[in-house]
Amino acid sequence: MENNNSTREINPNGLILLWAFAESGIGGILHALKLPFTGIFVGGIAIICISLLSYFTNNRLTILKALGVVLLVKFTVSPHSPWQAYVAVVFQAYLGYFLFKSNKHFNAKCLIFSLVCMLESAIQRVLIMVFIYGMTFMKAVDKAALSFAQTLGINEIPSFVFGVFSIYIFLHIVAGVILGLWLPTIPHKLWNLDIKIPETVVLPSRVMKKNVLQALSIGFLILAGVLMMIKFLVPELPATEIIYIFIRSLLVSVGLIFIFGPVMKAFILKNTTDTSHQNQQLLKEIVADIPDFAGRALALVHQVNNEYTGVKKLKIYILGLLQLSLDYKK
Repeated sequence: MENNNSTREINPNGLILLWAFAESGIGGILHALKLPFTGIFVGGIAIICISLLSYFTNNRLTILKALGVVLLVKFTVSPHSPWQAYVAVVFQAYLGYFLFKSNKHFNAKCLIFSLVCMLESAIQRVLIMVFIYGMTFMKAVDKAALSFAQTLGINEIPSFVFGVFSIYIFLHIVAGVILGLWLPTIPHKLWNLDIKIPETVVLPSRVMKKNVLQALSIGFLILAGVLMMIKFLVPELPATEIIYIFIRSLLVSVGLIFIFGPVMKAFILKNTTDTSHQNQQLLKEIVADIPDFAGRALALVHQVNNEYTGVKKLKIYILGLLQLSLDYKK
């Protein structure tokens, strides 16, 4: 698929704005869209933006320029974002840079790019969970699941944890394939979308903020509840093992968030961002534009929710976001 005929002039800064917004502020918007698996959606927006940056500019260096700006915006707007989110952004950008040397075989490249990015996202999350909670916790969950199954008269079941992780990875693979097949059609569908963006809706401040300590506290309250349930289902499990799982998970989480995370983010920012005057100016513009853009994105959510349902709602919303971003930075 070649980009030989662009019906409208494209300013890549619009796609950079959308990519930055997806990485730093779209989470709260998605709750209004009433979609499951918001992580897949955010990753999908990034995949689309990277692919279209290459398609419309025919210059893969634009992806690396955009990466630096997106990371700086992410750090500025959402400074408490976990380090693994930065790793995922860098992985996606550099994979796009190496794949999209030109627009030749664009369809195949989109499929490979989308599938690999989604697979990386799923595997990264699984590995992080195993690292934080440890194999002792995973085995305890399997024992509890088997104990519960035996109360239902089922004597043997496969590993519950392995099954959950497999389903999680499989869903990402399916999403990657679907997105990869749909993505090459976006440039031709983009300007055929007849949708009027409503007036800006003021975002509540809570949409744009995250409290790391609050999220950590809630997470460990949930973990404590799960461990109590495991102890109830598997009474023979030593209390010392339950305490070990909880303390280990707490220490690893705190270490990742407050020690390893800042070091990793500083390393990524130092080695992937360009602090030239031009990029600093674009950074300031995008950071200033995000609140208004977020309001328009939320207004678009309300309109799409009222007029569409199911998969069509999702497609229209993505196309509407793309059209909004490309018009916004003309």
